[in-house]
Amino acid sequence: MKLHLVNDEKIINRTIGEFEAVFPGENLWVVTNRRRGFRLVEKRDCVVGREEFLRSHASRRYDEIYIHLLNPRKISVLRHVDMSRARVYWIIWGLDLYNKLLVPKGFRLFAPGNSGARAKGVGALVKRIGERLQARRTVRFIERHVDYVVTDTTENDYDWLTRYYPRLAAKPHKDFFYYPIDVILGPGLMDSQVDGDDIMIGNSASATNNHEMVIDLLSRLDTGNRRIVVPLSYSGRKEYVEAVSARGHAAWSDRFVPLLEFLPLDEYSRQQRATSVALFGNLRQEAIGNILISLYLGAKVFLPRTNPVYAWAQGHGLRVFALETLDQKELDTPLDADTRRANREILMSLYTRDRMHALMRALTD
Repeated sequence: MKLHLVNDEKIINRTIGEFEAVFPGENLWVVTNRRRGFRLVEKRDCVVGREEFLRSHASRRYDEIYIHLLNPRKISVLRHVDMSRARVYWIIWGLDLYNKLLVPKGFRLFAPGNSGARAKGVGALVKRIGERLQARRTVRFIERHVDYVVTDTTENDYDWLTRYYPRLAAKPHKDFFYYPIDVILGPGLMDSQVDGDDIMIGNSASATNNHEMVIDLLSRLDTGNRRIVVPLSYSGRKEYVEAVSARGHAAWSDRFVPLLEFLPLDEYSRQQRATSVALFGNLRQEAIGNILISLYLGAKVFLPRTNPVYAWAQGHGLRVFALETLDQKELDTPLDADTRRANREILMSLYTRDRMHALMRALTD
């Protein structure tokens, strides 16, 4: 039996379906969020909440345990499970690696002036000390219980982990991804490409998108009549959303379009098709699904050079651009047909449903 610990997150329904396609009837999914009920994950026979799991399923034997994003809440659940006879996989999401393990060791997430960055003062100092202590506890858990470190899409996350925690290099690495392009786009959009001139900034309301830095950079250029679209519907605080919206409206008035409501996947994919330039101010691995789809559809994608995704993309031969080089010429010049075609071919060799299923099977080899 395979035990999966997951957050109540938008990609989990698709992930459940794909694991069930490969290992039918062999999976139990535990949504570990504190609140009762699920907001995004659909209830089905193989899905239980944290309390139900602890009450009725924790004493069962599990051959494999998959931790989809490692956090203290999932560690606390696993204290009630016999892990001694199970193979334990930590599938990195980004938040768990960069925010929780690398930031306490000095990794930088926020651009200067980010209104969502951590506060200063005694309270902030106490918080940082707590984060360092929790990082040590998490690393001890990995050392004692995790058998495989699994990366999601960007395999160089493993290099960043072992750079900051060399002793974890003893843990073998396996590859995986959550974003099969042919499943996300479906047959209706697989043959399509960018057909609009919108400019999109970021993927969510997370402050690590560094929206304000990107808005300031873009507002110095002539965007003509183009819409500036900014997804802000999840994963952020109200105050930060308001600060980003105010900055955007001040720069572009009614051409600034914040997406404040969560869109169905098909509708969001159509918005991506209308986007010819995608700007990401993230300094860590984040928004990888958005980046893959943007590249596949033929958008011009800009990332900070220090973002590990920038080096990952270049390592696979994907054509991405450094955010630091954004100027009027780069903004106004779309990707040429050959580059679009090359990006698409590379992505289709890596991120299809068939390869996702092959990697699922390889996890257990």
